[in-house]
Amino acid sequence: MPAQRLNDSVLGALERPTLAWLARRLPIWVTPDHLTGLGLAGALTAAAGYVASHSSLQWLWLACAGLALNWFGDSLDGTLARLRCTQRPRYGFFVDHTSDLFAQLAIFLALGISPCARFAIACLGLIAFLAAFVYSLICVEVRDTLRITYFRFGPTEIRALLIAGNLITLGAGVVDVSQWVAPLTRFGPVTIYEIVILALFATMVPGLALLALRERRMLAFEDPPPPVAAVRTASRPSPTAVAVRATRH
Repeated sequence: MPAQRLNDSVLGALERPTLAWLARRLPIWVTPDHLTGLGLAGALTAAAGYVASHSSLQWLWLACAGLALNWFGDSLDGTLARLRCTQRPRYGFFVDHTSDLFAQLAIFLALGISPCARFAIACLGLIAFLAAFVYSLICVEVRDTLRITYFRFGPTEIRALLIAGNLITLGAGVVDVSQWVAPLTRFGPVTIYEIVILALFATMVPGLALLALRERRMLAFEDPPPPVAAVRTASRPSPTAVAVRATRH
């Protein structure tokens, strides 16, 4: 499996030793697949909590618990495999990132169904995630390196922001920030979730475009086109091929 860049995450310096400590204390019967499944189950639990928050905001406690489980399972599966030297590069890559894809789909779509954010704005958050997800997979092909954080921001930070938003909403209700920011009043009530999602979208998508342009320039230097003479030689039929065609005719 490609090496992962973890050193540019805001919480990475605290997260890595914590994950190693937890992985060493897991029972021997716990496998990376169990943890991957737990992470996906946590995402579905969080999604259920967001959907149910229509009837009562107290269901956001369930969403918080689901996000914590999602972090635990998704972050520990690879750590446990490396600690026990049981890595399965192709299988692990496929299972881990397929689970991540469906987990984030469930969380963002459920957030858009909840009273915490409008569906269209939640979808912008999902688009930003998918853009980073696909760009990471492109980089796996051209660099053989999987990057999971961008601009010192990654999945752990997203979960932390969602949990913080849930706790604020549990304590103060669905907060309308437009009451403090006059230009936002034209859009109606704007929640703290929506402000954060819009800020992430406005940062992530242009940022990825700039990264792509920089990568293009680097690859153009590292992988130059073949010389014109080589192209002409490659496109010119060989004498053997000419002779074969002449014989057939």
